[in-house]
Amino acid sequence: MVKGSSSVVGRERKDVEKNRRIRMKNLFFYLKSLIPLNNYSKKGMSINELVEHATRYIKQQEEKVERMKAMMEKLQLCKEAGSSSSTHENTIEVRDAGSTLEVLFITNSSKLNGSSLQLLADIISILKEEGAEVISANFQDVGGVTRHTIHSQAYCSRVGVETDRICERLQGLNETGESSLHSM
Repeated sequence: MVKGSSSVVGRERKDVEKNRRIRMKNLFFYLKSLIPLNNYSKKGMSINELVEHATRYIKQQEEKVERMKAMMEKLQLCKEAGSSSSTHENTIEVRDAGSTLEVLFITNSSKLNGSSLQLLADIISILKEEGAEVISANFQDVGGVTRHTIHSQAYCSRVGVETDRICERLQGLNETGESSLHSM
């Protein structure tokens, strides 16, 4: 009887171990399905490589979440600062990128009125008068602040555009003194 009971115990151990291996294999297949495996063939990766890759991927995702949280906090602070700031209703930034010129016109959405739209039209007119061709213009409204981006380039690349002169003219646009101008 002792021999019969030990063979039953041995068989149970084998079954338990077999079930454990099957469960672990299924869990690894599930892990493999969750992780993007861009540079790895799904069949050629060892279990150790899969676990290391999954660990790196999870850490990257955690860092990405932290960066996004920090960005959200910054945007929230900008939104709060933008809504409480009445002295800087409009901001104009000029960025000279060699062959192109980028003008950013930032205004509070809640205060987007005829004068703000006229100011935007005046910016485009000044660019044209100074020999710049508007390539594209777009806007983005985020948290009560509208950001207009105007990309331009010189009509004639040999003549170019005088960025300093454009900055001077844009600075004089807003007669109320609520515009701040930055050249970058």
